[in-house]
Amino acid sequence: MSSDASSKKMGLVGLTVLVAVNMMGSGIIMLPASLAQVGTISLLSWVITALGAMCIAYTFAKCGAFCKRSGGMSAYSEEAHGKSSFFISSYTYYVCLVISCVAIAVSAVGYIKPFMPWLNTPMHTFYGVVAILVVTMVANFGGPKITGQISSVTVWGIILPVLGLSVIGWWWFDPQTFISAWNPHHDTTMHSVSSGIALTLWAFLGIESAGANSDAVENPERNVPLAVLFGTGFAAVVYILSTTVIQGIIPNAELANSTAPFGLVFSHMFNPTVGNIVTLAAVIACIGSLLGWQFTNAQVSKAAAD
Repeated sequence: MSSDASSKKMGLVGLTVLVAVNMMGSGIIMLPASLAQVGTISLLSWVITALGAMCIAYTFAKCGAFCKRSGGMSAYSEEAHGKSSFFISSYTYYVCLVISCVAIAVSAVGYIKPFMPWLNTPMHTFYGVVAILVVTMVANFGGPKITGQISSVTVWGIILPVLGLSVIGWWWFDPQTFISAWNPHHDTTMHSVSSGIALTLWAFLGIESAGANSDAVENPERNVPLAVLFGTGFAAVVYILSTTVIQGIIPNAELANSTAPFGLVFSHMFNPTVGNIVTLAAVIACIGSLLGWQFTNAQVSKAAAD
């Protein structure tokens, strides 16, 4: 390989950032409100999920190093179990992505509600979700380059507030608020932690694409697994810090009923105007993330059909 070609490849730091950004799209956006239903005991769920996610990420990274052909986890499955498993893997992933796209659209509508209160009725929420899904589907007609450029910019609309909250939010953190919300429904620890895991695992959606860029990476056998572990670990730390700090600022009952938890916490920390700016940035991030997932779903469907 020429030194010029090698210099154009991505290093460990660049790939680590890419993995973390891909994972931290819209997965976190409604989690604080959802986890408030479980209580701050969900901190234990985060720890268990993060460890499991790192194991899964490392597995995908190693599979990507051994299997160089396109198709991601469907191709890995075919290598071991034959052609039919490629279709089965793609189909189940397709179903997962369909549900995920609807969930992201619901999150976007939730963050739009402070600006459009009439969306609060179930039918209007339904219309809003369908409209966002249709708009992002049509936007993908421009091709992968346009989708990638839009998504790579809009994703920072949620990443920057989450990172900022993880760092500066501790000045507003009240330990008593956090402790009083530990187990609001007085369920058993096992039941509460299990319920939390069902929610926190959603935040790591995108982990399966971690090894997809090995051809564009320097020393992929070493750097891809390391970047996956570092990127997943970084995302996990940010997830844990941001959801913990928000649970120590907003009273649990108020947080559980919020449709825009990150907008709400910035309103508490600063003023409603800052909260509205964060809310609007989260809407843009959601729609940008949905663009990327709609495109991924189309590619998965085509690969299974082929």
